[in-house]
Amino acid sequence: MNDDLKWVELKATLRFVEEKILRITEINGWMSTKELYEQVKDLLNDRHYILNKMFRLHITEQEMERFREVNSHLLELTNELFKEHLKMLEFLNGNHFDEVTTVSYIKLESLMDVDEGGLLFLFDDDEDYGSNFSKMADAIAWTEDLEIHSCTNYLGKEPLIHRLDDGTTWAEGCLDLPQFKDIVVCYAVHDLCTHKNYSLPDLLRLQSYTIRHSIDTKQTYTAWHNLSSMVKQQ
Repeated sequence: MNDDLKWVELKATLRFVEEKILRITEINGWMSTKELYEQVKDLLNDRHYILNKMFRLHITEQEMERFREVNSHLLELTNELFKEHLKMLEFLNGNHFDEVTTVSYIKLESLMDVDEGGLLFLFDDDEDYGSNFSKMADAIAWTEDLEIHSCTNYLGKEPLIHRLDDGTTWAEGCLDLPQFKDIVVCYAVHDLCTHKNYSLPDLLRLQSYTIRHSIDTKQTYTAWHNLSSMVKQQ
């Protein structure tokens, strides 16, 4: 079959590209050498394109089920991120820190990103793709900003509200598949697969994400220490 021949050709090209990536990433300090760094970045982009083409030929019921799980999980994490952010901002505003300190500003920042040290999900037919998903995940982590969502607000200012996930699908580019036509693809999936070098097969294997909140001020250490203590006691 033509699809079989196409699959074999794509798999051979994928292995060739990944071998080049592995040879470079075995060089000490490659990520600090601009030429090598850019080469890896370009090769990962090639790999992204190849794997997405393979996914179109390969897509299985197990992969569809996993995609739905990942999409739902990332949407839940997104909602959790912004819910926690607004809750913390409400707490800070409710304690009137601007009246009892001399800070220039109090900034609350929340981030969600890929946990670069997380284990990958395994499929029974991983060998079909022939990719070294684990080592490629490391290479992607070295060459990408892993941030997916961020939210920054300042005490006393009108808060910025998350409007990216409004019920409209983000199924664009490699996500524009007939199999996804009934799925509302969330922005986090869109970000990973169209703005970063995570192919669809990579996305399905990612398991771990991190949500972080931080409070920053333009104030002395004493004022910052007191502010941190008050938040922890809440």
